[in-house]
Amino acid sequence: MKLKLFIALSVAGGVFSDIISLFIKEKNQFLAIFAVVAIDVIFGVIRSIKKGNFQTRKSFKGLSRFVAFCWLLATVLLIEDAYSFASFLSEAILLPILIFQLISVLKNMSLLGLISNETLLKILNKIDTHKHDESNSENFDDLNSLSHE
Repeated sequence: MKLKLFIALSVAGGVFSDIISLFIKEKNQFLAIFAVVAIDVIFGVIRSIKKGNFQTRKSFKGLSRFVAFCWLLATVLLIEDAYSFASFLSEAILLPILIFQLISVLKNMSLLGLISNETLLKILNKIDTHKHDESNSENFDDLNSLSHE
């Protein structure tokens, strides 16, 4: 029994250390995801506090989004490590995540009044429709009212 446990723990430790070394090697990709999600959450929380509709549940969506993006990136990095022909996957996954998060950051900044460029507001209004639902409809109304000011 002790021998089986020792073998199982040795194999698990070897696999775990290989995965950790892969993550450390690609730490900048994880830091990029963290940075854009954190900035988006910060400006989103500031905007909701300013509007008076702050909800803790919505603010924790940023944490769950970060964890989901990191799991996705980790899976892709493991695939890239196993198959050299798939070396483009992390960029293919990471770039849309970063772009959509940056668009959301710009939108939140414009709704706070930190960026007051009418062209930017029009572009954001047309591009940032991936999160459009009933709860976000007031955001688009805010964008339209800001662009007419």
